[in-house]
Amino acid sequence: MKQAPKNSVIFAVMVLLFILMMTGCGTETERGSSIGGLPASSSTESATGSQEEEVADSASQTKSFTDANGTQEIPVKPQRIFSISATTQLLALGITPIGGLQYEINQDYYLKDAAKDVQIAGDYPPNLEAVTALQPDLIIASSFVEADVLEQLQKIAPTVVYPWEDNLYDQLRYIGDIVGKKAEAEEWITKHETKAVEHKAEMSKIVTADQTVAAVEIFKDTFQVAGNRNMGFVLHDLLGLKRMEWVEEEIDKNSGFVVYTEPQSLEKLPVLTADYLIIKVNDTQPGSLAFFEKMKESSLWKNLPAVQNGNVFIVPHDKWWSYTLFSTDALLDEAVELFKKHNQN
Repeated sequence: MKQAPKNSVIFAVMVLLFILMMTGCGTETERGSSIGGLPASSSTESATGSQEEEVADSASQTKSFTDANGTQEIPVKPQRIFSISATTQLLALGITPIGGLQYEINQDYYLKDAAKDVQIAGDYPPNLEAVTALQPDLIIASSFVEADVLEQLQKIAPTVVYPWEDNLYDQLRYIGDIVGKKAEAEEWITKHETKAVEHKAEMSKIVTADQTVAAVEIFKDTFQVAGNRNMGFVLHDLLGLKRMEWVEEEIDKNSGFVVYTEPQSLEKLPVLTADYLIIKVNDTQPGSLAFFEKMKESSLWKNLPAVQNGNVFIVPHDKWWSYTLFSTDALLDEAVELFKKHNQN
């Protein structure tokens, strides 16, 4: 009877030692696997899973955003943005939208390659079925989109409108605010403004402050002069080239906003009194090239100051027509080179 407790104690000690040994082995196995064994993938999977959960969680978070149409909830970090005339701005911010429209992307010389991964969902108005199929979590559209189209888009995903009438920099700032990339927007603008200042200094050595420049678009039977958008924005607002006085007056009368002047007939050619003419024939419109040939045969054309002095530049429509961040950046280079080469001849 007295031996029983002793045996029990011995037995208990042996069991305890066995448990400790097994625990030690298990710990060593775990240490080994964390260094290089296959089970390490389970810890990696856990970390990856955690990261994925964070991304999913942030993607599901929303914030209130107010545009011209009111306030709505939009994703804090949208993952699938559909663009209507916001593609260049998004790309400049490092975001590739999942979809866009043909008129904006396929026709733009500077977007053909940059936006090659953007799915086309028809032209304008957008193909709503194609937009729906892309499953966007946010739609960013220009303010020129009609109310009935916006109403249909809102049924697909939250839709925010940016002010198209703003200049390119303010458009980028606005969209940067929408997608949470305000700092990236300012970085792009600062870099671009620095480039513009440098190019303006180069141009001032070629074209004097009192000489005028006009950017003219030729259509079938008419022509128009660029105001302060498109070609006009690059030549006058960024490079500082002087506008013809009557174009400046048109801009002032229209609250500082003129894309192109009203169409002018052949008989109005004498209004092109600029020292330099930059001519862009809209070759996408049938009859434009024929009208330009007719224009050049006219005595009114031959008597223009720029024509008589050999200061006429013909530029390609596909490179010079659009008003985007990318085209503006490229045309700074194009314009300076155009004048440099002419000055060397």
